[in-house]
Amino acid sequence: MRLWVRKNTAFTGESMIIDGSYGEGGGQSLRTAVALACLTGRKIVVENIRKGRKQPGLKPQHMAGIRVAAQMCSAEVEGLEPRSTRLSFAPGEIKSGDYRVDIGTAGSITLLLQTVLPIMLSFSGPGSIEIRGGTDVSFAPTIDYYRRVLFPILNAHGARIDAEVLERGYYPEGGGLVRVRVAPDAMGRIEILERGVEREKIAWFNSRALPEHIGARIKKTLNKEGIKTVNFDVRSSGRSRGCSLLLTTEFSHTIFGADVLCRRGVPAEKIAMRAVSALNSELRSRGTVDSHMADHLPVFAFLSGAVAYIPAKWTEHLRTNLWLVKQFGAEVIEKDRVEVHAYI
Repeated sequence: MRLWVRKNTAFTGESMIIDGSYGEGGGQSLRTAVALACLTGRKIVVENIRKGRKQPGLKPQHMAGIRVAAQMCSAEVEGLEPRSTRLSFAPGEIKSGDYRVDIGTAGSITLLLQTVLPIMLSFSGPGSIEIRGGTDVSFAPTIDYYRRVLFPILNAHGARIDAEVLERGYYPEGGGLVRVRVAPDAMGRIEILERGVEREKIAWFNSRALPEHIGARIKKTLNKEGIKTVNFDVRSSGRSRGCSLLLTTEFSHTIFGADVLCRRGVPAEKIAMRAVSALNSELRSRGTVDSHMADHLPVFAFLSGAVAYIPAKWTEHLRTNLWLVKQFGAEVIEKDRVEVHAYI
């Protein structure tokens, strides 16, 4: 099998039909399909968008991601409107540059990055994006997970990504602002088949407009659990109010992460223990990457040529993404580990 990734020319064949209801049935199919369309030059039609959700169709977060992706790869788009369940996306030439997008709600910045980051990593020159929206919201990785887990793993395999949180954005106010920069470089094969030597457990706590004792109590609880390094990011600027906690375990070959959001009425001690429990659950597996990282990696085979790893958990998001990369011609091996080959 051989797949040629077309980064700078439009694909002239018929549109590929993607069933957006496959697998997890949410926005994952749409985000991955648009990213892969740009990388491969394939015209796509995504049908049944978010059919598995209570309110099917496009929401502001999805529309913002598609809009900026279309700018990055000179795409012609049809069906880009609220609640649309069908989208046509015909990519052209990928253009390096500096982009800005405002989701307009507390919609997740990291979910938007799932679409545009692979495209940015194929830029021929330096590029950046500023995104306004939610940095720490439900049902999405926090921006700290990306900064402390995803980006370091990709950078260790040849990517050059740098991210800065200018303002925090918590649900429901949003208003967060993140700047992500990339520089052109060739990514190598991403192979993570061993964890290596465990180095350190680290906590990353962020908050805005909350009492200081919350962070102090979280730190005290984590210290009792053996996590001695607790980093604080406490903001005074911004319009939203909230906090979140990320725990990471660094190994010589990988990083595991688990994040939790603060909830009104939930004691700080319980927030800390939820994060500890989540991280320990990932670490008890035989995986070489945590369950969120396992979801993210398949698409990057189209930039690195191949990825290979052992997922901590086989989630519906992971299975959906593996199905999608196969639609674009990648070879996928699913046994005791995941392997994705997209020959460039």
